[in-house]
Amino acid sequence: MEIKIRHAKESDLENIVKMNKSLFEEDSEFDKTLNMDWPDSKGKDYFLKVIERPEGCMLIAEIEGKVIGYLEGRVRNTFSYRTKVKMAELENMLVKKPFRNRGVGKSLVREFVIWCKSKSVRRIAVTASEKNVSAIKFYESVGFFKYSLMLEMEMVE
Repeated sequence: MEIKIRHAKESDLENIVKMNKSLFEEDSEFDKTLNMDWPDSKGKDYFLKVIERPEGCMLIAEIEGKVIGYLEGRVRNTFSYRTKVKMAELENMLVKKPFRNRGVGKSLVREFVIWCKSKSVRRIAVTASEKNVSAIKFYESVGFFKYSLMLEMEMVE
């Protein structure tokens, strides 16, 4: 089983939107505030811009020509309260369930890191729900470390 990672093309958009919808469905277990209509209503335009712009990175994972996952990320402006370090964000990624734990996610991240280096990025950030333990373990396994913690408060009547 050879995993092929390539940059997405406009013809991949339908597959990307479907996978993003699956990601939203999985993540809704951890975040009840997700706009579940977003993939269908805004996803195609959003991901097309990522494909077209030089600061965006959209990767596709394939096995034997079958799309089995994607990764979307981009170069981000630095935060004004941090030293001037060029950063990227791994915004979202999905590997279809039958292909998980086979190195697909690691291959996607490895290719994203290569792309980031070509853009002179010095740090990469990713966000995962605190309750999504498997995602956190995966990201730690590929070199991410806990850096900051965002806390939220739900306003109740």
